[in-house]
Amino acid sequence: MIRNLLLGLLFLSSLACSTRMVEPPERLIAKEKFVNILYELAIYNGVKNNTTPAFTTSDLQIMPYLYSKYDFDSVQFFESNFYYASRGDLYVAMYDTVRARIERTEKLLDSLREVSVSAAREAQQAED
Repeated sequence: MIRNLLLGLLFLSSLACSTRMVEPPERLIAKEKFVNILYELAIYNGVKNNTTPAFTTSDLQIMPYLYSKYDFDSVQFFESNFYYASRGDLYVAMYDTVRARIERTEKLLDSLREVSVSAAREAQQAED
């Protein structure tokens, strides 16, 4: 029984090794462009999920904007996303890039906010 199980597992593993990875689609969105799209989607979703109901009820559609800005269509996005997702290590690296970019943007916004608050305090003190 154990021998049959081991032979079965060996057979399945040999099939898995011989299976080809997902082939890149003909109209694959370049990795850098795809990272930019993912970044903008992450920013949009973050804003959408953390703002007032006025924003969420505005029916703002991000995808038509991204289709136009980056010159791709929904099928091309789906196929490219499927391809990149099939290459887990690459997909994780892409999302790590997006995360790092968001963190840099947060730091920049925080420093700008500090400068703005400092400038307002100085202006208030100058008036007093």
